[in-house]
Amino acid sequence: MKKSTALLAIVLFVMIALAALFLIGGTMSARLSVVTAGGADYPKAFAAIREVLESGDAPQMLSQGAVPEAEACRLEDVTITLKNRGLLPAEWLYVQVEGAPGDIAVYSVTGEGSSVPARSTASINLKLIADARGSGDRTYHVQYYVYGMKRTLTVRREDSEAQ
Repeated sequence: MKKSTALLAIVLFVMIALAALFLIGGTMSARLSVVTAGGADYPKAFAAIREVLESGDAPQMLSQGAVPEAEACRLEDVTITLKNRGLLPAEWLYVQVEGAPGDIAVYSVTGEGSSVPARSTASINLKLIADARGSGDRTYHVQYYVYGMKRTLTVRREDSEAQ
């Protein structure tokens, strides 16, 4: 009886250790960097952005209505660098932007659908257009899967952090 109790205790300990490895080992951290520019500073890029928005091909619209003139817009290049410290890969990255007042749209996303291998880094790049007078907090929700379990990482940015 004592041998079977000891064996079951070992099995229980191994199961708890594997569950902890799965839950804790699949978490990621994120670092955010933002570069801003005036819409009037890049007229060709602004024209291409306006074309994408008017055609309805933007990955995410954050407000409705017509796009303002270039002088009234701010272009933002946002890079979210993800660090996977765990022993399990994070797969199917997806980012959803919770816009701040004045945000117009996310017009380009690079890195969605990719994976972050165990013990490595990866990045997602978003390009946004916003009203130049807009301010407030912006939140990015990065969703990923670890062995079929959906996880969400929330990254916040205040306008004072813009580079």
